[in-house]
Amino acid sequence: MQRGSKHVLSHAAIYLVARGLPGVVAFCAIPLFTRLLDPGAYGWYAQVIATVGMLNALLFQWLRLSLSRYLAAYAGNEAKLKSTLITTALVIIGTLGMLAAVAALLPWFAEWRGVIAIGWTMLAVQSLFELANEYSRASLNPWQFMVLQLTRSGAMVGVGALLVKSGFSWSGPLIGLASGMSLGIAYAGVRDWRDVRFGIDRAILGKLCRYGLPLSLTVALAVVISTSDRFLIAGFLGDDAAGLYSAAFDFTCQTLTLLMMVINLAVFPMAVRAWESGGPEAAREQMRHNASLLVAIGLPCVVGLTVLAPGIAHNFFGESFRAAAIQIIPLIALGAFLEGLKAYHFDSAFQFVHQTIYQVWIVLVVAIVNIAVNLFAIPRWGIGGAAVVSAGAYVLSIGLTIAIGRRHFALPFPMASVLRAALACLAMAALLWPFRALVSPGALAAQVVGAAALYGTVLVATNFLGLRDGLCDLIQRRMARGDVSDVARAGRDPNPTRLAETN
Repeated sequence: MQRGSKHVLSHAAIYLVARGLPGVVAFCAIPLFTRLLDPGAYGWYAQVIATVGMLNALLFQWLRLSLSRYLAAYAGNEAKLKSTLITTALVIIGTLGMLAAVAALLPWFAEWRGVIAIGWTMLAVQSLFELANEYSRASLNPWQFMVLQLTRSGAMVGVGALLVKSGFSWSGPLIGLASGMSLGIAYAGVRDWRDVRFGIDRAILGKLCRYGLPLSLTVALAVVISTSDRFLIAGFLGDDAAGLYSAAFDFTCQTLTLLMMVINLAVFPMAVRAWESGGPEAAREQMRHNASLLVAIGLPCVVGLTVLAPGIAHNFFGESFRAAAIQIIPLIALGAFLEGLKAYHFDSAFQFVHQTIYQVWIVLVVAIVNIAVNLFAIPRWGIGGAAVVSAGAYVLSIGLTIAIGRRHFALPFPMASVLRAALACLAMAALLWPFRALVSPGALAAQVVGAAALYGTVLVATNFLGLRDGLCDLIQRRMARGDVSDVARAGRDPNPTRLAETN
C-alpha cells in the first residue's frame, strides 16, 4: 500500500471514531423519535430543523468554510482571525434576534411565537457550536471534535426523549439539541477561544467574504435541494406525509453522509496543506486518494440500503413509518451518494482556485429545477415522486459540477478504483438478495456482517488501493521478524544440544 494511502486511511480511521461514535448516538434519535412521535409531530420537528439548517447555511456557513481554508495561512496569528470570525457571527446573531423579537410582537405571528423563539435559539447556538467544531477539525484535533459531537447528540437523544415523554412533543428534541450544543460551546470556548477579543479586522473580513460568501450561497441552495421537498409535501399532502418522508430521508442521509463525511473531515485539511506546501500536483494526488475512499465507502452503502430496505425499515422505524421508508430509501441513498461525491470531491475544483462563484450558479439552477419539477410530481405521485425528483436533481448537479469544474482545476477520478469497488458491490448484492425478506434483528445483523466481510474480501483480492500488497508486505515482515527472533533465542539457549539441533 502506498505511503499516502496509509496516511489517509489512518487519519480517516481516527475521524471514523471521532465522528462515528457521536453519529451512532445521533442515529438512535430516528428509531426513538419515530416511536415517540406520530408522523405529524415528526413532520413539524423536521421542518424546524430544515428551516434552521437552511438559514444556518446561508448566514454562517461562509465563516466556517473560511476558517477551514485560512487557519493554516494564519498560523501564529490565529487570534486575529478567530476574533473576526466570532465577532461577525455574534453581530449576525444579534441582528436576527432583534428581527425575531419584532416578528413575535406582530399580531400576524401570534400563533408562531413559540416556533420563532425555538428557531432563533437553535440558529444562534448551532452557528457558534459548528464554528467551534470547525476549529477542532481544521486544527487536526479529532478527539475534541468527538467530545463536542458526542455532547450534542447525547443531549438530543437523552434530554429530547425525556422532554417528549413529559409532553413537549416535537419541541422536545429541539430543546435537547440546543442544550447539548450550549454545553459544547462552553467547553470549546474555554479550550480554544480564550484569546478572542471583540473586534473585526477589515482586511481579514474582506478575504473571508470573497472566499466564503459564494460557498455559503452554494451550501444554502444545496440545503434547499435537500429540504424544499418536505415543505412542498407538507403543503400538498399534509404534515403526516412530510413526517413519513423526512424520517426516511434523514435516516438514509445520516447513514451514508456520515461515512463519506469522515473521509472529507480527514482529507480536506490535508489537501489544503498539500496545496500550500507542494502546489496543485500535491493537492491533486491527495484528492485522488480521497475519491477512491469516498467511492469505496459510499457505493456499498447505496447497495446495502437498497437491498436491505425491508429489514432496515422493520428494525429502525416505528410501524407507521415503515411502508414509506421501504419505498423511498433506495432513491434517497443514490441521491445522497451523488451529493457526497459532488460536495466532498468535485466541488474542490472551485475551492482550490478560489472560483467558488460557479458553485452558486450550478446549485441555483439545480434548486430551481428541483422545486419546479416537485410542484408537478408531488401532487401526482406523492412522496415517491419527490424521491425520484431528488435523485434526478443530484444527477444534474454532479454532472454540471464535473463539466464546469474541470475547466478550472482538473480533479482526478480513479476509474480503476471505482471498477474494483463496483465489482465488490455486485458480489455483495448477489449474496444479500436471496435473504432480503428476512427482517428480524438477528437476520439483519448477519446480513450486514456477511456483506461487509465479502465486500472487504473482494477489495483485498482486487488489490484496491494496494490492500493486497500491503497485507502481503505485513505478513512477510512479521514472518521475517519471527525467523530472526527464533535465531536470536537459539543463540542465547544455554543447552548446546538443543542449539546444535536448531542449527
